Amino acid sequence: MSKRYPKYEKYGREKKKKKTFYEKVVDLFRGMKRVIKTANKPGREDYLTVFKIVVIGMLILGGISYVIQLILSVVPIGTT
Repeated sequence: MSKRYPKYEKYGREKKKKKTFYEKVVDLFRGMKRVIKTANKPGREDYLTVFKIVVIGMLILGGISYVIQLILSVVPIGTT
């Protein structure tokens, strides 16, 4: 690093020791364990909220596809 900023030397690029396959697997399982510990079962209100969002999305997509199909059935495109 530059001599103008000596306090930033500790943030420089350091060569990290390459992890072995075993260490990678252990880290993976530790991360999975941490996620499972912090995750909680969603309640009824959460399920209903997700259900409402999904239903609204399906209705919007269905409406859009219906309008497109209606327009394409009325307006002939590519027919001679």
